[in-house]
Amino acid sequence: RRQALDRGAAILKCDKIVTGHNADDIAETVIMNILRGDIARLGRCTSITTGSEGMISRCKPFKYTYEKEIVMYAHFKKLDYFTTECIYSPNAYRGHARTYLKDLEK
Repeated sequence: RRQALDRGAAILKCDKIVTGHNADDIAETVIMNILRGDIARLGRCTSITTGSEGMISRCKPFKYTYEKEIVMYAHFKKLDYFTTECIYSPNAYRGHARTYLKDLEK
């Protein structure tokens, strides 16, 4: 997916890719990186803007916004909102991190 975004952005001559990652996504990524012991990614995954020289930078403007808040905003503003989950997600590593975080919230 990242490569597809990078290729499309390059074709369109974009200088930044803005994603819809929210606070829930960031928390899952932090847990995954801690469990993997991936210190380098742990530092990068919490930044709002990432990118290196010569690369298209990425921005996560919803980093501090919970998914629930986004859904409520869409509902109250009567915006079309839909969510699709990858069929492999529940069994993926991220799915385990998500379940772990949901259990902590209880």
